[in-house]
Amino acid sequence: MALGGNHLKVGKVFVAGGLPTHTYIPRGEYKLEQKVRDYLDEGHRILSIAGPTKTGKTVLVKRVLATEQVVWLSGGTISSIEDFWQSIADDLGLITNLESSNTSTEAESRTTRGEVNVGVGKGGREGQSSTSSATSDKSSRTRPVVSVAREALRTGLHIVVIDDFHYVPSEVQLQIVRGPKDLVFDGLPVIVISVPHRAYDVVRVEKEMTGRVEQLEVGFWSKSELLAIAQRGFEALNVVDAESIAERLADESFSSPHLMQSFCLQVCKYNDVRSYVNQSKQLFAPAWEEFFAARAQDASRTAFDVLARGPRQRTDRKIRTLKNGVTTDIYGVVLAGIANTGPRTAITYEQLRASIRDVISEELPQRHEVTRVLEEMSKIARDQIEGEPVVDFDEHLSTLHISDPYFAFFLKWRVDADVNSAREDVEALPLAEDYRGGINVGGNILAWRSRTN
Repeated sequence: MALGGNHLKVGKVFVAGGLPTHTYIPRGEYKLEQKVRDYLDEGHRILSIAGPTKTGKTVLVKRVLATEQVVWLSGGTISSIEDFWQSIADDLGLITNLESSNTSTEAESRTTRGEVNVGVGKGGREGQSSTSSATSDKSSRTRPVVSVAREALRTGLHIVVIDDFHYVPSEVQLQIVRGPKDLVFDGLPVIVISVPHRAYDVVRVEKEMTGRVEQLEVGFWSKSELLAIAQRGFEALNVVDAESIAERLADESFSSPHLMQSFCLQVCKYNDVRSYVNQSKQLFAPAWEEFFAARAQDASRTAFDVLARGPRQRTDRKIRTLKNGVTTDIYGVVLAGIANTGPRTAITYEQLRASIRDVISEELPQRHEVTRVLEEMSKIARDQIEGEPVVDFDEHLSTLHISDPYFAFFLKWRVDADVNSAREDVEALPLAEDYRGGINVGGNILAWRSRTN
């Protein structure tokens, strides 16, 4: 029996980038929700939740803390320790300006007596008058934000969550970890959420926190978990998957529930299913290459263009030739090498070097050239591209991380000159910036090959 209702919209079933209800998968095998609740019960340390971007870390925490009092902070908005404490004060509506007044009143009374001649007799009259004066003293003072915020956290014991903790500059991370350390000792729950290769930032910046940080890993999703999203959603909408559509979508989701939600949403819209259907309806598979190419076009095209362009510089870069005959610069070569790995979500320098050897038709770039490009790409991803950095190069481990599954998906599904596609969105691209069958990189067309399973 369908779980939905006559007014259930497809966008409320398959939710990409929000908190789903009908298609929320608790991942009971890993007991993630229970581990978060256990931490809240025990406390006295920091909980570091790590996992690849768009794998449900934030959804997990919001789900568990739905009925709790939470101070929710975004690492992307914290560039100083002052920002951290001010954000807490703002969230709790704290007042830092205090004003007091003291008013005193003095009164004086006076009595007068007199005689009045009223003809045959005399009469008396008595009167009383009074005067008063008042003085008022006012004083005001401003309490430091950090003092007010710490006092509120100590008395209220709200749960502090710092999402995207890896966005916070390392020197500020150190101050944040040290600042509420005594509050954590007293029982204040603090949860930080980050990507896997930044999971130990809390310990790295403050050695004294070793043993006082609990790690919880939210890993990539299994195929069965991704399929559960489709199964629950299709059932809620009263539609039938008779063509193993969910199987193909799961295979292309790069283990990301975010991508799976998006794919399911688009498949339903392709079949003109935009809400619960009273009479069960079968879904039909789209032309997969066109479907995924269209999704890739919307995924991370801008991020790719910005990375391919690289930093601005005065001199022209050396032009290099790929084995497919395309000419590009060092940034195009590195991106082609990254894509040729699959792409993998974590690529060591040696793996990337071997991949570049597969795609370039001339002498390999020097190690320092490649690592310089990777460092620049990481910087561009942090500073010039909104949202989660799509790539992040760990210099110490000489490993490039593709942090965003959408970017990995884009690298896999690019438009190729040999693919005879009639998609209107590709035809409509402005020729000044984009080319059918390739991407303009510094005046050169970098063509890509779409891949099928």
